[in-house]
Amino acid sequence: MKLLPVALAIFYRFRDSGLEVWTQRRTDDGIYHGLLEFPGGKIEEGETPLAAAVREVQEEVGIHVDPAHGRPFGLYPNELSGRVVLLNVFLFPDQPSLAGRGEWLSIETSQLSSPYQGKIPGPNHLIIDDLFRALYS
Repeated sequence: MKLLPVALAIFYRFRDSGLEVWTQRRTDDGIYHGLLEFPGGKIEEGETPLAAAVREVQEEVGIHVDPAHGRPFGLYPNELSGRVVLLNVFLFPDQPSLAGRGEWLSIETSQLSSPYQGKIPGPNHLIIDDLFRALYS
């Protein structure tokens, strides 16, 4: 089975209601078209996963983030169309340049990511729920 390494950037912030994560609507014609997704994409040859996450944010969101602010969160394999997409997840704090872009999703203790069923890709539920538990345990 073919392995495709991908880097994701998750921007997060704390609010009175709890955790919020930033997403953007996918506009490509792929299987996740129209869903809310984290910025990310394929790790190019010779590129570190963190560098790929920073590059993808620049390409997809149009903002620059300091790689020093990114921290690794985990690796999440996702079987998709006969290949394993290995999601290298990096956390970044809220960026002022995200204002007016994308959508912040509220993650609350009682439901975690479940209110976003059908609105975000399936693998992102596990990532969001793990993030909430890691930050609030």
